[in-house]
Amino acid sequence: MKDLIKKYIKDFVKEYEKQESISTTWREPLVGFADVNSEEIKNIREYTYERHLMPKDILEDATVIIAYFVPFTKDIADSNIKGAFASEKWTLAYQETNEMFPKINEYIVKKIDEMGYRAAVCKEAGNFDNNILKSKWSHRHIAKVAGLGTFGINNMLITEEDCCGRYFTIVTNLPVEADKPLKEENCLYKRGKSCGVCVKHCPSGALSLEKFDRFKCYETCHTNFNRYENLYGNKKYEKGKPRGGSEVCGKCVVNLPCSFKRP
Repeated sequence: MKDLIKKYIKDFVKEYEKQESISTTWREPLVGFADVNSEEIKNIREYTYERHLMPKDILEDATVIIAYFVPFTKDIADSNIKGAFASEKWTLAYQETNEMFPKINEYIVKKIDEMGYRAAVCKEAGNFDNNILKSKWSHRHIAKVAGLGTFGINNMLITEEDCCGRYFTIVTNLPVEADKPLKEENCLYKRGKSCGVCVKHCPSGALSLEKFDRFKCYETCHTNFNRYENLYGNKKYEKGKPRGGSEVCGKCVVNLPCSFKRP
């Protein structure tokens, strides 16, 4: 059953990018399953946000949370290395991936329903408290519990393959065995090795080896939103160009030893 869910997600992405209106191509998604009864999920409010929702707030009889990572291709990541702002290609990939997520989720929920089980997504996931810049649902923290990766000092989740892409989650009552969180750190610096390259790449000074300033990070991302909103917000849709603004940056995940571990 787990393999079938993985296949559904991977096949959907592969077919979705064939649409004439889509410019982005993606690498094969990674999929994991987080145990809703694990200590990590039970205590998620302690290391995310005190108002973080619990799986059973989304689905009363939840058993696992499907977490999936949709990785960008290397050319998208490389386009974002230079410049003070997120590249057009990176910004568009962010937008087109976000547009794809509701369609994947609807498809997976339907497939699980056809199996005789239930699934749901957290409607609060895309929202956050502007005063503290935290959300009531963290895809990345759940993906960590699902064994997809570990956090780097850039506050991003580093998978066993790369860290350039987007995450989403689906809560379900499927009777499947959950995956375990990774035991070894994927961040070289956290392994005690010389790295910290992501800190050097951060344009806002939000990153240091000791802490992450989410307010400085958000200010940079919002500046990027304004830049592209001014450039494309009132223009007719043009394939290959951003669809207005998006609050993204991505400089701290590109051109790093962990950006792409495989060609």
